[in-house]
Amino acid sequence: MNILLTSLQVPGAASGVRVHYERLGALLRAQGHQVTVVTQDDLTPWVRRAIGAVRRGLGLLGPLGRRVGLELGQVAEIFCAIDRGPRYDVVNAQDVASGWAARLALRDRVPVVVTGHYNDHPGEEVVIQLGMPPASWAARFEVRWYNFLLRRTRFFLGISEYALRLTQKFLPAGAQTAIAHNGVDMAAFAPPAAGGGPGSGPDLRTLFPGRPIVLNIGQLEARKNQQYLVAVAVELRQLHPSCVTVLVGKGEDEPKLRALIAQHGLENDVVLLGYHTQVAALLHAADVYVHTAARENCPYAVIEALAAGCPVLALAAGGSPELLAATPEASIAQATAPAAVAAQLAGLLANPAALRGLQQRQYAYARPRFDVAAMVSATVAFYRQAAGLGPVEAPAAPPAAAVAA
Repeated sequence: MNILLTSLQVPGAASGVRVHYERLGALLRAQGHQVTVVTQDDLTPWVRRAIGAVRRGLGLLGPLGRRVGLELGQVAEIFCAIDRGPRYDVVNAQDVASGWAARLALRDRVPVVVTGHYNDHPGEEVVIQLGMPPASWAARFEVRWYNFLLRRTRFFLGISEYALRLTQKFLPAGAQTAIAHNGVDMAAFAPPAAGGGPGSGPDLRTLFPGRPIVLNIGQLEARKNQQYLVAVAVELRQLHPSCVTVLVGKGEDEPKLRALIAQHGLENDVVLLGYHTQVAALLHAADVYVHTAARENCPYAVIEALAAGCPVLALAAGGSPELLAATPEASIAQATAPAAVAAQLAGLLANPAALRGLQQRQYAYARPRFDVAAMVSATVAFYRQAAGLGPVEAPAAPPAAAVAA
């Protein structure tokens, strides 16, 4: 198939969406498909300047004008960046805005599949991220704008059942939908053979010899909710004094987290390790991975932990419970007090057999469902459905070397 991927996230952006489409593109090419990626980076300079001038003009009208200019400008950028020459079989837009831009640019001659990477509602997500007063004109515009785009989405590919349920009511009657959960290369994340070395990245076992390690990976921001994990660490210190909690990532919440750690005297018990792209070795060294995000769709970090053989506990947010369906006790209600989570962690750390059993059940469930082969197979099947092509046998997973970034 000749596939066009569109996204508002440019190459190099610190975004899970960018990671997803780059990984998906590599996997599709490894199966013999032709893949073209289009972002705002593909604009010619003069078109970029022209769109920027219109955007600045609208910005003179105030907050509402700035939001209108930004959203329409993004659609215009993707619209102008798409090459109309090739005969695409399908477009996979990584957001609803670039999906509508592709429909306009290709005049509905090519089916456009929109993948929903947002956590709840794309417009409400913008409002929350920018701290807009919900009753403001700009906030109301964002929600209505994305409702407008969703009503024009004919093919929707959710990455979790949760996101699809929330989106279904905004789609037009007759819209076709499917689910392709995020996937990782299970073989690449497998723990190394005995004596195989620690791999790339910091060696947590050398940094914290003899200490049980609780790990969290993600952007340090309010949505990822690492402050909750610091509160758990306060309680865990009383129950399991030797335990260390390691936070991997960077973000705007780092000063708050450092202040909170200092306030509770946790400098030796909670460590901010910074941003690391290679996380497999970190997961292999950890005893438990704890995911605290309060709003999620289908978190890569949880799937990576499962693939690495690291037992997982996660707040029951969004699509996270779907990933832990085999171990419902590992999904923690969001209203749970930090002390209760600390007690659960302490109990697991004190019972290696229970911890190992949790990991084995999680891995057995994840292995056939969240590998890249399953993700690509479901995605291509929906491409073919959208394009009116017949089903084909699921291809074998490409070798890891073919998709190494």
